[in-house]
Formats: sequence, structure tokens, C-alpha cells
Amino acid sequence: MVAKNKKSKKSKKEEHDLDKLSCLPDSILSYILSFLDTKSAIRTSLLSKRYKLLWTLTPSLDFVLSETETVYPNSYNDVVPPEHAKDPSIFFFQLYVNRILRLREHSNLTSFRLSLYKDVGMELLEKCMDYAAKHKVQDFRIRGYVKNQPVVLPELLLTSSSLTNLHLHNATPYSIRLPKSVLLPNLKFLHLKKFQFSDNNFNGGIFSGCPNLESLVLSRCSIRPRDEVKVLNLNFSNLVNLVIKCWRSPWICFNEHAINVNAPKLAFFKYQGHLARVNFNDSLLFLERACIELCYPTACTIVNLSERKQELAECFLSMLRYMCNVEFLSLSMKTIEVL
Repeated sequence: MVAKNKKSKKSKKEEHDLDKLSCLPDSILSYILSFLDTKSAIRTSLLSKRYKLLWTLTPSLDFVLSETETVYPNSYNDVVPPEHAKDPSIFFFQLYVNRILRLREHSNLTSFRLSLYKDVGMELLEKCMDYAAKHKVQDFRIRGYVKNQPVVLPELLLTSSSLTNLHLHNATPYSIRLPKSVLLPNLKFLHLKKFQFSDNNFNGGIFSGCPNLESLVLSRCSIRPRDEVKVLNLNFSNLVNLVIKCWRSPWICFNEHAINVNAPKLAFFKYQGHLARVNFNDSLLFLERACIELCYPTACTIVNLSERKQELAECFLSMLRYMCNVEFLSLSMKTIEVL
């Protein structure tokens, strides 16, 4: 009897909480749904008639196709993929994404994330990018996966005045073609992962076209060996945070490749991985925090390890001279060993 009363009270409380939510306008409910991934937001359509199409108002879209995905999603179990489809999960993922883009209310987007761990083909990638650009996305993140030919970012996205956050990740070396020039007046955060800068794709325009950039992350990037581009110039009058992680230029290019930084307002700098030549044009007067986590080979037959360690130490000390005003300096144990 006591257990029944407890269940009854719990049921009434849940109904009361659901009634509280039902009193909220669609605009607030759709905002709440924007904090869920797209699949979870769609599942709320089972709650009641009111929620059936409420997910179509959400200003955020989040699509992920993982390596381990076998069937995507369960609602397409009655659909048979064509015989030429090598991976059924890719076929069902394409159906799913196309359906969401078709049914969603065509309001502006606050965020759009597409994370691919399988090759879905250029057509879907281009469709998603066009959709995000046309709906004035503010935060756009893409992990591109294309094997045959790199995808070109649409002009509408590269000249967007609404874009504030751009995250481009190459799953394969040439999934996304790096744009030579952009015009992104309100971009605050730029994250590039697995891009190789060369004469074919870089003339500095991708950086000069972001006059209000505040944070830049370069992860697993490099300058192509034996190319006309030898120096990566980072000129930002408003840059506050700079992170360089796992720079990938080979050791044979150590003396000819360099990263020149002109960022007078820089407050945070992090370098992680094998050291590259990073030159700062001026003393970093506003630098508050710097984190250096160097690594170097301890067993390599190709290069003289002691000479390499000495060159790294000289290069690091040269970079460190620009940080004399830093308030907090963090050095990893391997960094200290280099010294």
C-alpha cells in the first residue's frame, strides 16, 4: 500500500513537472532542445502531440557518423539499401540527414556540427555546408571525410557576417580544401586541424580576412616540404589566445620553416609537440599565461639526437625571450629536459 502511494505521488510529480514545461512557449522549449544532440531532440517527439514537430524549431543541428556505426537509425529498418551500397550505415545516414534538413523549419542556426568517420561522399557534405551557410550559422564545425576529391567550402560561408566560430577538421589529408581567402568580419574563434599549408592553398588571406579573430588553434598542421611557402605569417591585431598543437613539419625543414606571430594583444599561448621555429614580432606585453609541452625523439637512427636536442634548446630559448612579461609560465618535464 505504501509503495503504491509512493508511485502515485511520483507519477503526479512527473505530470506536474511536465505541465510546467507545457506552459512554456515554443521558442523557449526549442531553445532547451538545442542543448541536446539532434537524435535526442527528435526522440522528444514521442512525449506528446505538441512535441511531435517541436524539434524542427531547434536552432542547433548535430550529426555524427562513427566508425562503428552499423545501422543508422532504427526508424529505417524497413528500408532496404541498394545493392551497390558498400556500407549500409552510410546509406541510412544520408537518408537521415536529408530528412532532417527537409523537415526542419527554415529558421537561422546557432550551431551546426557534422562529424564524419566514414566517407559519405561529396554531395552530402556540400549539401550540409550550403544549408548551414544559407541559414546564417554562427558556430560551424565539420570533420570532413572524403577520399577522392577535396570539398570546397561554399562562398556564402566564407563571406558570412553571422559566423563567429569555425572548426575545420580534415579526417584525411585532403578532405576539405583550405580556402585561400575569406571575408569573415565577426569570426572570433578559428580551429584548423590536419591542414597542410602550401602555395596551392595559402597566401595569408584566410587569416587577414578575419580582422576580429580572438582565438586561433592550429592542430596537427604543417607547411608542405619543398614548397614555395616557407613561413606562416599570423598577423592579428585582436588575437588573445593562440594554441599550436603537434606541428607536423618534418625535421629536415626545421631551419627553413617558421611561424611568425604578430599579435600585440596575446594573453594566452600554448605550444604542444615537436618544436617549430615560432617568432614573435614584438615583446608580448599582455601575455598572462604560457604553457609549453615539448617532445622530441629519444630513439631515432635518422638524425643525431644530441645535435637535435641542442638546436631545440636554442630555438626554445629564443622563443622564451619574448615571454619576459608573462605572469604564469608552465613547462612540462620534457621541456625542462631539453634545456
